[in-house]
Amino acid sequence: MDLITVVRRSHDEESPRKRQRLNTENSPWENESDIGVTACAVSPQNIIAFACYGNLKPNMSKPTDQNMTVVVCDTNTPWDTHIVKSCVAQVTVLEWDQSGHYLLIGDTAGNAEIWTTLTHLLNEWTRVANISLPDEPIQAGTFFFNGKKTVFNSQNRESVSYLDKYTQVDMKPSIRGFGGRPLQGFLVVGMTGLVQAFVMGGTKGKTTNVEILGGVRLAYSYVDLAWTKDGEILAIACTGIPLDPIVYCKLTIQKDDGVEFSCLLDEYRLRSETLTGLFPLQSAASEMRVCGINFSSREDPSGIFLLVNGMSSGTLQYWELSEVERTIHSLFSTSAATSRYLQWQCMSVFNCNSKITSVCPSRNVWVSGSEAGAHSQHHLVITTTCGELLCLHRDSMKQVGLLSIADRSKCENKTVSSVCFTATGNALIAFDNSATMFICKLSPITDPGGPVTIPYALMALEYCLITGIDYWDVLIGLRSTMLDSLCERLTDCFNQQSIGLQQLSQYRLHNIKLAIFRLGPSSNSKAGLQYGIIMLNSVYSALKSLLRPPPELFNQDRAPADSLTAVLSSKIPEIGTEVDKVLLHLEVKEFTVEPSTLITVQHLIQWTVTFILRLLNNLPDWRAATTTRGTMCDMLRDPKLLNMFRELLVIFRIWGLIRHSCLPTFSYMENVDVIATLFRILTRLLQTSEPDESLLDECCQLSSQLIIPDIGLSLPARGIASPMLFNQLPLQYEYGIHPEETSLAKYDGVEGESKVDSIRHVYLGPKPHNVRYCSRCKGISIIVKGLRVGRSAAAKSWDMRWQMSCPCRGMWTRQEVQ
Repeated sequence: MDLITVVRRSHDEESPRKRQRLNTENSPWENESDIGVTACAVSPQNIIAFACYGNLKPNMSKPTDQNMTVVVCDTNTPWDTHIVKSCVAQVTVLEWDQSGHYLLIGDTAGNAEIWTTLTHLLNEWTRVANISLPDEPIQAGTFFFNGKKTVFNSQNRESVSYLDKYTQVDMKPSIRGFGGRPLQGFLVVGMTGLVQAFVMGGTKGKTTNVEILGGVRLAYSYVDLAWTKDGEILAIACTGIPLDPIVYCKLTIQKDDGVEFSCLLDEYRLRSETLTGLFPLQSAASEMRVCGINFSSREDPSGIFLLVNGMSSGTLQYWELSEVERTIHSLFSTSAATSRYLQWQCMSVFNCNSKITSVCPSRNVWVSGSEAGAHSQHHLVITTTCGELLCLHRDSMKQVGLLSIADRSKCENKTVSSVCFTATGNALIAFDNSATMFICKLSPITDPGGPVTIPYALMALEYCLITGIDYWDVLIGLRSTMLDSLCERLTDCFNQQSIGLQQLSQYRLHNIKLAIFRLGPSSNSKAGLQYGIIMLNSVYSALKSLLRPPPELFNQDRAPADSLTAVLSSKIPEIGTEVDKVLLHLEVKEFTVEPSTLITVQHLIQWTVTFILRLLNNLPDWRAATTTRGTMCDMLRDPKLLNMFRELLVIFRIWGLIRHSCLPTFSYMENVDVIATLFRILTRLLQTSEPDESLLDECCQLSSQLIIPDIGLSLPARGIASPMLFNQLPLQYEYGIHPEETSLAKYDGVEGESKVDSIRHVYLGPKPHNVRYCSRCKGISIIVKGLRVGRSAAAKSWDMRWQMSCPCRGMWTRQEVQ
């Protein structure tokens, strides 16, 4: 367990003053300068949400009666926090759904709310659903299961196919809607066992009836929820009082039409079924006490973890519900018959020298056991009263990591208040009672205690490639010597997949390779290659989608631009290297677009032609500087990309005949036809394996014929997942204070202080307003929503393509760029 990052409050604090608020009872924070975290959770997209008292940032407003805030931040930029909501009651539950778009917030006042980013901006949150259990503190909550779970099959680890290595587990969603599709919703459990669910959908959604957990209302101190393979929700609860039973229930949600064979009503009913309970403390009850209970995993758990503390020590017990045989007495049977029943059994125990305060198993368990029927492999973390984090392996209960919060903070009274795993379980987020955030990287799940190896990193990245889960926590475990080899193996394995799977996952592959190369301080050209491929593929598909051939030329069996592809690949002798001769073999009406639409995509045409100019102009320098693969020069070695460039140039030529103002504009030093020149050079590059001297001279002359604008060929990384990861660790940050950027992280896309929109590729000026910035790179983009500017369908489609995330897959945040 290696510490990567520490984020603290600013040292500029005012003198402590007695805090006045409504819920002062049983509060561990007495002074206004005190601060603490009550709950935390990490989404599948590695967005941290945590609830805290007090002010994190020095410039925040003074505490009021509503001094409990829920804040979010990207794990890559943990100092940049954003408030989701403020409330009076203490927040006890934070849960993300499986997509990472919805956040469940439950508090001690009995309110459970769903918040989301409707604008896909990390600092703009909206409440979309809520339920209330008055005067019933929320103890636990979970979202409905959507029935999708993918695991790595350890028995097929040597297989080449992704479909063999990463198998889909046969699980059912919690509730189905019309057509069998899974419905979204959530369920919460109160302190006295009241349970209620909310089914999202339509304009308002539907609430279910209120059910009692186990049929008896008790004052439960610890509650945990999980899903089964059949989509049912399991609940485990205990009061913490010695000799009290641990309640084990099954919760199901079904559609209740009210009247049989009637579909007029659309109501849902929640039902609770009591299962076999557990009595863990049968002796020495006065000294021992249950201090926590958790399922072994959130998806189809195999057992439960039980925390039992004594006077000065603690024990972590793992219990499983197994089937046991018992012989029937001869008085009740004529033969030696046996009966089978379910009984809880303690399978393993971990003893600790100090009291254990909590246990945190990994929620996303994705590595199956090496043997058939074996439990899934994952880490679990326990926290102690002396401020220690102990990382254990699930199978052997062996300690594989240790982190002392008290030693890091140099203060004896520092304890861990909340802890959670990241998306793939390869990193850990912990908070102490002063809201200091600790980010740690963990050892591989398959090799506890060992270093991260290339095969394990490849396995984790391929899992993210298949499922769409964020891979940031895998990146922070890499070493600088692994980057090139890892990308080569990732590409080789990807090229062995089926064509359909490659087309489906190609965008994610380039995203992962872009993020890996940006970790290296000398891999800017390799990262630029991935960024260029991502953007050019997007431009190519977006511009081709504008083609609307007339009805007499419409052919359902082929795309509108397939005829152009066929002509360029046929190598017709009379075409040669002249772009105008290609038009003679095409039906120009097939490429006709409305003139009003063409002017709205002029910025994409301008950037594409400029990008090709920069590639060709730098070709002699790249060829002389390096002969290795993986640089920007590779784009001019790839026949597919060269043909893509040629197709786009031909389309631009046709569109220029329709509306000349859509063509790119340059400052010319001599009269030159840019499109014709570029088409000729690209065709010659396609016809030769290596460029000759005359072709290189023609590329060098481009800069003397016209002024080539300077555009960004990559998006430099920012935050933790950047070259600074290989500096001296741990990295030290403060909430609300942006760290100074190194020269390698500064955006070198344009000369001077002007900013460039990384989505539309237009200049925004030195101090643009109403912009959004990426949490993982230096990309910025203007926010068009709310602006009274008329846009065509083509412009809206291009903006929607990047609405949810940046091309590097980072989250957007609205803020003015200084």
